[in-house]
Amino acid sequence: MIGKEDVLKLLKRVLERVPGPTELVLIGGRNELTRYTKSQIHQNVASQDYTVYVKAVDGKRIGVARTNRLDVDAISKAVDKAHGMARHQPENPYFPGLLGPSSYTPSETYFPSTPAFGPERRAEVLKEVFAKAGEHGFEVAGSFSVSEVEIAIANTEGLEAYQPATSAEVGFVVTSKEGMSRADAYSPDVDRIDFMALAERAISRCALDRDRIELPPGEYTVILEPACLAEVMRWLAFTAFGSEAFLSGQSFLAGALGERSMGENITIYDSAWEPGAPGLPFDFEGTPRKEVVLIEKGINRGVVFDRTSAAKAKTEPTGHGGPPGSPWGAIPWNLCMAPGDSTPEDIISSCKRGVLVTHFHYVNGYLDTKRALMTGMTRYGTFLVEEGEITRALANLRWTESMLRAFSNVKAISRDRVAYPLFGIGSVLVPTVMIEGFTFTGVQRE
Repeated sequence: MIGKEDVLKLLKRVLERVPGPTELVLIGGRNELTRYTKSQIHQNVASQDYTVYVKAVDGKRIGVARTNRLDVDAISKAVDKAHGMARHQPENPYFPGLLGPSSYTPSETYFPSTPAFGPERRAEVLKEVFAKAGEHGFEVAGSFSVSEVEIAIANTEGLEAYQPATSAEVGFVVTSKEGMSRADAYSPDVDRIDFMALAERAISRCALDRDRIELPPGEYTVILEPACLAEVMRWLAFTAFGSEAFLSGQSFLAGALGERSMGENITIYDSAWEPGAPGLPFDFEGTPRKEVVLIEKGINRGVVFDRTSAAKAKTEPTGHGGPPGSPWGAIPWNLCMAPGDSTPEDIISSCKRGVLVTHFHYVNGYLDTKRALMTGMTRYGTFLVEEGEITRALANLRWTESMLRAFSNVKAISRDRVAYPLFGIGSVLVPTVMIEGFTFTGVQRE
């Protein structure tokens, strides 16, 4: 870590040289990764990298350049390049200029214990997990990473912002001679991850994944575990809740704010201050983040905006802009689905007959974005539930479903929610849900 004082000092030294309105965004840090397969660690790697993005302004024209060298001369060369590019860009009539000094609501995103969790400690955890799986004759594959990053912004209008963040991600893919399962955990604080509970969950599900039978295509009650919803929410971030999808008319929210699109028990929002899944208090333009309700009890309420898209939509920015030059526009960085009042065990025990899905795979969310129509496969454990109990393992299934329809037929939502990473520095926080009438269109035959 470079640290707030030194980072901002560097950026301000560069700004002293710039020929016109300029904004600098520094993103980078250190990542350590342990990979393993067949219950053996086969790789430990560590990398450190920083990128400085330069946004140069010439009236309503913007040029963007970047460098991964952290010295004044190198960044100044990128500044000159960006200003040269800006002179040849078309005007953007909605660009409001650079933001001046702002204040931010603090969020706790940095935990020193996470980057301190080195390769020896990761190996100690994995040794226990491998031994536990070995008691059942199973093997474990996956990866375990810890990282620390820092984000700093400074511009010629006097804006300064800085935030460090940490993250830990671990995944266990447990395999037997007949089946497989997967369990993942993500947290900014590695000490919050219960590694053995995670491993035991994967092991127990792998033990159930045997003697698979085929289920004919049709509509079924389905229990989607959090990993499935995390994948759906990642797609909705692009196709529904972001400024580009909304302004281009591709989002189901376009022209439909205030209308009902989902069931009354569905609320989806973006918040950087959710316990267990904190986010940056500002976006990559230095705009203070706001909590944004996207779906409220099934009613379409809003989308997220950066400063330019907000001007185009004649509304206020919400603090969700991406790095300079990003093609995404504004997107939600910390998506959350509101919890319900059940436990995952309650949901399974209440199901008369249905399909329990642990993970989605190969999801495509572009089929019909106005209906949030998606398709994908199940993976890492798909099970038949009968009379409240898991009775059989199923062959993986192809599904095609409108998530508007699916989220209009949710019959139960768990209290507990699980966090997953989103776009590198964000997160998605989702529960387990039970849905009626979910459409499976085919069976995977290997």
